[in-house]
Amino acid sequence: MKRRLSSALTHLVVLSGILVSLGLIAVSATLNFRMAYRMSDSELDGLIFGSGAALADGLKAMLAFFIFWAWRQREWLAVTAGSLLFVVCTGYSLTAGIGYAAQLRAHSEAVRTDAAETRSAVTAEIERLEARQQELGVQRGTAEISADLETIYARVLGKTTVGKYSENCTTGGNWSRHSCAEAAALRLELTRAEEAEQIAQQLAETRAELKSLGAIGAEGRSDPQLAALSGIAMTSGLNANQAGVRLALLLLVGCLFELGSGLGLYVATVPWRKRHDRRRKTWREVGDVEEFAVERLVPRRGVGLTGAALFGEYAKWTASIGADALSEPEFRDRLVRLAQDCGLPTRYERTQLILQNVGLTKAGTAATDCAGA
Repeated sequence: MKRRLSSALTHLVVLSGILVSLGLIAVSATLNFRMAYRMSDSELDGLIFGSGAALADGLKAMLAFFIFWAWRQREWLAVTAGSLLFVVCTGYSLTAGIGYAAQLRAHSEAVRTDAAETRSAVTAEIERLEARQQELGVQRGTAEISADLETIYARVLGKTTVGKYSENCTTGGNWSRHSCAEAAALRLELTRAEEAEQIAQQLAETRAELKSLGAIGAEGRSDPQLAALSGIAMTSGLNANQAGVRLALLLLVGCLFELGSGLGLYVATVPWRKRHDRRRKTWREVGDVEEFAVERLVPRRGVGLTGAALFGEYAKWTASIGADALSEPEFRDRLVRLAQDCGLPTRYERTQLILQNVGLTKAGTAATDCAGA
């Protein structure tokens, strides 16, 4: 039960890794296509160039498998060619990924800079208006001041009024000079009150604009990540400016996409390949006793070999061919079954198995099969 659960979990993890790797391959191929497409002069050239770049990225993901298989087959020319092709494909994909990341970062920095400048301008305008409002102080309402002016203009002056006599204090006259002086002060106060009302309205509109910006531009920097990483580098004693940190980030993003898409699929399928290799090795161990008997045992009348001696020769033989040896009890059981199938007599002396009428041949010398026995 535990073995089945472990096997199911292994399959689930491998399949998840394959899906993620395929996603990275798709992303990397799309980046290659877009960068190659933009470098072309016409629609057709863009499609041809972009498709070739995308297919090269797909080939890059398979090259790791091809190189490994060529290495297993000792095809050194294929290993060399595959390695060179992998380096070329990865190099191109890396430049495409870095270029795309650089474009996105430049655009985001421009957006942040514009947002920061907009927020700074709005904030400065609010500060200016608040300062002017503080200079003006608290003002009476314009309606109240206008009413006071009308009262002055309506004052009786002889057989007329101040307003009619001086045309609302626009012409001079000795009889209206005192009233017009009061009117002039009120008009100055009215001007200040109107300005105060205008400033209050502008402040309300500007504060609403600032509120509508939300958190946009609040950091006040074109790229907070660069500023943070540069600060960390300086704190750690590293001499790294923002240009160097920006380049390192672009390389990191490029490597993330390209190494992930190029090697992710190969790495994700390692558990399956290991399981397959173990199964092949197990199948070889099942047939080891038969192969050993075919290669090392020959029929010899009157000669017998003990199970311990045969196991010792078997262990040497498996080591010479690079295989794992079975345990001695399992080897002895399989040897007995093989002897029964071939009609070879066996006997036991106490607990020691003896295989009769067989002898050993030298390593590398062809031996006979069951029929020869």
